Amino acid sequence: MRYAPPADAVLLLASNHPNSFFDALMIATHLPQRMRFLARGDAFRDPRAAKLLRALFMIPIYRMSEGRSELKRTADSFDQAQEDLERGGSVLVFSEGLSVNEPGLRALGKGTGRITYRAWQSGLNVQVLPVWLRYDTFHRPFMDVCIGTGGVMEKRALGTGPEAIFLRQFNSDLRERLLSTSATVDLARAHVLAQRPRTFRGIDRSLLALPAIVGLILHAPWYFSLRAFTAGKTRGSVFFDSVLFGLLFLTYPLWLLALVGIGWWTGLGWWAFAVVILAPLSLLALRGFSLR
Repeated sequence: MRYAPPADAVLLLASNHPNSFFDALMIATHLPQRMRFLARGDAFRDPRAAKLLRALFMIPIYRMSEGRSELKRTADSFDQAQEDLERGGSVLVFSEGLSVNEPGLRALGKGTGRITYRAWQSGLNVQVLPVWLRYDTFHRPFMDVCIGTGGVMEKRALGTGPEAIFLRQFNSDLRERLLSTSATVDLARAHVLAQRPRTFRGIDRSLLALPAIVGLILHAPWYFSLRAFTAGKTRGSVFFDSVLFGLLFLTYPLWLLALVGIGWWTGLGWWAFAVVILAPLSLLALRGFSLR
C-alpha cells in the first residue's frame, strides 16, 4: 500500500468493488483504522442477517432502483456514516455501488461524493483515500490480492460549491485517482511476480512435492465439498469467494478435529494430534508448490 495513514486519521475510503464482502475483509485487515462499511441494502432484508451484518460494522445503503420508498432508509444510512465520521471513525464506501467480478473500473455512483460533501460542509476534516483492489483470479484457491492506495483528496483542493457541481468534479477527480492507483498496483504486482521464483530460493520444487501431495489429500474432501455447496448456494451472484472463505474459516478447526479422530481410529493413538500442526504446514507447502 502506497499511503499509510496514521491510526487516528479520519478517513472516507473510496474503493473499487470486484469481489463483494471479501473486499471489505481485505481492506479492514490491511489498515489500522477501525471502520464501518457501506453494504448493499438487500443483504439486510432478513432480520437475522441484518443483526449479524450490523455487528460486523456494516451500514446498509439502498439504491434508487430499489424504489423511492428506500430513500428514507438511505438518508438514515448517510446520517449514520456522518455520525461515525464525527466521532473520529472511518467509513469505507465502494464507489462503484454494485460488485461485479471484473478487474476494471466501472461507473462511479454519487454516494461517496454525497457523504464527502456533507462531511466537508459540516466542517469535518475528513480525508478521502482512494483504494484499489486487484485480484489475480476469482473463484480459485490460493487467490492473490494486491491492495494499493492513492493520494488523499482534501477539502482545500476541491472546496464545496453547489452540490451538483461538486459531485461532478469529485467523481471526475476520484475516477482519475483510482485509475492511477490501479496502474501503480499493476506495476507492483508485475514486480512481485518477477521476484516470485526467488521466494523459495535454495529449495528445489521437488522437495515441496511430497508435502504438497499430503496437503492435497488431507484437505481435498473438506475443501471441495464446501466449494460445491457454496457454488450451489451463490449461483448467479458475486458472493462465492466471500461465502466460501467464511465457511472455510469457520469449519477448519472442525476439520482438523475430524482428521485427529480419523488418525486415532486408525491406530495412531496420541500421534494423531500431530495433524493439528502438520496439516496446516502441508497446506503451506501446497501453496508454495503452486507458486513455483
